[in-house]
Amino acid sequence: MKTTTFPFLKSAVCVAVLAAQAGMVGAWARCADDLSGEPKADKAAYIKGGAKGATAKAEPEAGPTDPISQLQLIAREAERRSASVGAARLLAEAAELDVTETKAGRWPQVSVSGVLGNGGSSVDSTTVTKGNQSNVGLNVSAPLWDNGRLSRLTDWRAQLAGAAKFGAAVTTEQVVLEAVSAALERNRYRLQAQVYQQYMRKMSCLVEALEGIVNEDKGRMSELVQARKTQAQTELQRDQALAQSRQSEIKLRKLIGEQVPPGDGITIPLANVPEIGEINRQIEYGNDAQQLRAQADAQDSYAKAVVAGQGPQFNWSLGKTQGQQGTSSTSSWHAGVTVSYSIFNGFSDEATSKAAAKRAEASRQQLQDLLNTKFSRTAEMYDVATSAFDRAKRYVDVLRDSEKVRNFTFQQWSQLGRRSLFDVMSSESDHFNLRIAYVNALHDGYLASAQLRSLGTGLSAWLTPEAVSR
Repeated sequence: MKTTTFPFLKSAVCVAVLAAQAGMVGAWARCADDLSGEPKADKAAYIKGGAKGATAKAEPEAGPTDPISQLQLIAREAERRSASVGAARLLAEAAELDVTETKAGRWPQVSVSGVLGNGGSSVDSTTVTKGNQSNVGLNVSAPLWDNGRLSRLTDWRAQLAGAAKFGAAVTTEQVVLEAVSAALERNRYRLQAQVYQQYMRKMSCLVEALEGIVNEDKGRMSELVQARKTQAQTELQRDQALAQSRQSEIKLRKLIGEQVPPGDGITIPLANVPEIGEINRQIEYGNDAQQLRAQADAQDSYAKAVVAGQGPQFNWSLGKTQGQQGTSSTSSWHAGVTVSYSIFNGFSDEATSKAAAKRAEASRQQLQDLLNTKFSRTAEMYDVATSAFDRAKRYVDVLRDSEKVRNFTFQQWSQLGRRSLFDVMSSESDHFNLRIAYVNALHDGYLASAQLRSLGTGLSAWLTPEAVSR
């Protein structure tokens, strides 16, 4: 009995193994083909359609396709649509009108007055005049000499207007940087989703192949469970990347509206990292630094205006009045110089002058702190950008070796049986994690490059110089 049972079992096992290997051939071939990546059509359908892949409908995205033109569109639309930028520019225009108002104080002030009514006058209880009264008067006056007070006030207003203009430019730069950063983050998560989709396709292929194997060899069920678990985890990672991409696009649409550029190649202009020395030179004359300088100068001018106002103030004036009182006509005129001088005002002028001087010094200290912070930030962002791009280059070399390892591992497992499924999963996981790290390194570099430009003359000056010159 023993001599007939064992040969029978041995033959049955061999037949099962051969059948399983025969069923694996087609699946293995297809999985090996997937190692080269996703078909382009599937990539496009997936990225535009989201988690549903090609089954979802993608809305057409209008806009330029040239990388620098896409960035310019983002900058222009963010600037045009921003209420913060609009408010800052209105404040700058209001400050310019304040300058005009102050300058108007140099011109003669002309006024007309008139009276129409009934009245009378008496002397020692004797009525002198009584009846209808009317008169009209014309007065002209202008500063003659004010110890430089009006000039200082004009300087104060002009410097405040300059500070407001620089403030509007600072607000514009913040909005443009926010929009460009949102576009870069959208690209980052789109590429991550693409990588995870390719990883999921590979796992789906392995699951399908293992399902055929398990039908013939139930002992390999654990391998199928492991492959399904990895497939589900990858799907979760893909969906998370898609959600982050959608959130970045929502933020971008809030900033620039529905005219969202496709984003293809948008990172190319940011691959060139500006020189740190040039950025540091630009920081000295950046909009935020100029704003603080203008504020300090404005407070100095105001302090001088207060001091000038403590001296004598001379004005000339002319006046003519013509009237009718009862049956009599009246007429009067005057011409001369008026002088005003404050002898004592409780030291309020002195306090006001000192307060303005302290505000000026505070602005200068804020300027120094700003420069120190930006110099430090420039060094940090330059290091982030250069090291991120360096990592990306090194990832390319590592990915070449990783591609070879995953190919060899898969072949040795599927054809020779020298590797376990765990080895295949490990090589696939390492490879796709490296691809995600490569995407992150590139976009870390792009973001740092954008922030570095923003620290200098600004992204606005780079992308929309016509708006900066206004």
